[in-house]
Amino acid sequence: MRVGLLGGSFNPPHAGHMHISLAALKGLQLDAVWWLISPQNPIKEVKAIPLAERVALCDALVDHPKILISDLEKDLGTTITYQSIRALKRYYPDTRFVWISGMDNALGLHKWNNWRDLLNEISMLHLTRSPARSLVAGCPYRMYGRQKHVLIDKGGEYPLDSGVSYWMMQKKMINISSSEIRRNALKNNNKEINAAD
Repeated sequence: MRVGLLGGSFNPPHAGHMHISLAALKGLQLDAVWWLISPQNPIKEVKAIPLAERVALCDALVDHPKILISDLEKDLGTTITYQSIRALKRYYPDTRFVWISGMDNALGLHKWNNWRDLLNEISMLHLTRSPARSLVAGCPYRMYGRQKHVLIDKGGEYPLDSGVSYWMMQKKMINISSSEIRRNALKNNNKEINAAD
């Protein structure tokens, strides 16, 4: 099987998560995309809403037979992506995995725990908007000489080999983030409190 992994806090999940999942399914001809809902993102200080609630929100958002919701990291006892990937590869030795992310994660990947080791374990798919070439050129982890970078603009059954990062051009991107949703909710909450005073 060819499986895409979209990991994160999903705090909260939104249409952008669906968009990149569907683009990855089509663009790399994947059999499935698994949403790995992290108990707590180790590089974010924001306190996430309870895991069970985030899983329920994801379940409510997703209505696609090839997108599966999982709190597997809780069962594995991991919050570090590298450790989760190693465990998944042990449990599913016949499955080829690819890590899916947007540009924000690609630009910050060099800050992740064991990021070089992670690149040796799994291929990457970063969805980017125009101008892709300048975004890719400016990506800090691109300086890591062992990684092969491939720009793709049409779908295909590309090999899911570790040491390869695919950069997929998207004509349409949904400009939304969980951080933005939380900020807007806080802003609206503050307006309601001020109106009540």
